[in-house]
Amino acid sequence: MIRQEACVPSWGRPMNGERAVTTDEDSGLVARFLRGENGAFDALFQKYQDYVYHIIYGIVGSSEEARDLTQDVFVQVYRGLPKFRHGARFATWLYRIASNRAVDAARGSRRWRFLPILEDAPPRSEETIVDPEQVAIRGSERQGVQQVLMLCPLAHREVLALRYYQDLSLEEMAEILGCSLSAAKVRLHRARKVCKDHYIARFGQEMPELLEKEEGTHAVKTLH
Repeated sequence: MIRQEACVPSWGRPMNGERAVTTDEDSGLVARFLRGENGAFDALFQKYQDYVYHIIYGIVGSSEEARDLTQDVFVQVYRGLPKFRHGARFATWLYRIASNRAVDAARGSRRWRFLPILEDAPPRSEETIVDPEQVAIRGSERQGVQQVLMLCPLAHREVLALRYYQDLSLEEMAEILGCSLSAAKVRLHRARKVCKDHYIARFGQEMPELLEKEEGTHAVKTLH
């Protein structure tokens, strides 16, 4: 089951400083699972369920649907791990599955709706709430960005969710999207422009800083 605290999305949760270590750890867990240790898969699920949920939420815009799709993704991963290519990065493979599943769900949905980003779930454990007013402002900004994100074409939503919910590099995005690095740069540039234009049209002001990261860097200005 998806943890309830996973239903409070955050922007750009940092993984970039841990990628090499994470890859080695994941390879070990995959190898253990393939040897019959089901507990190794449980460890992968606990490690990545939030990340997968955030990608899917950014694309479909519904917390309930994102939880269901996250469960579906891990069922697919469980069944597909015996065919996982040795030497590939598990996280990239997982995110590709999550992104494709979310896009398919969004395409098949007859209801294009937005549900608030902040619900009755507790905040993340790593977030320290000091000023309730600032927390409310940050939540409102996240809500506004997600609302505008749902106005963007699906292809733009996908690339923005990968970039800003996960802080993935352009190289990783290109691999997940199945395109060249230059194509990923173009897609991100166009998606940012469309999203910012929608935000200005809807709210009459520039977007919050969280989408101001330059293409080609990992540094992201978060709302934490």
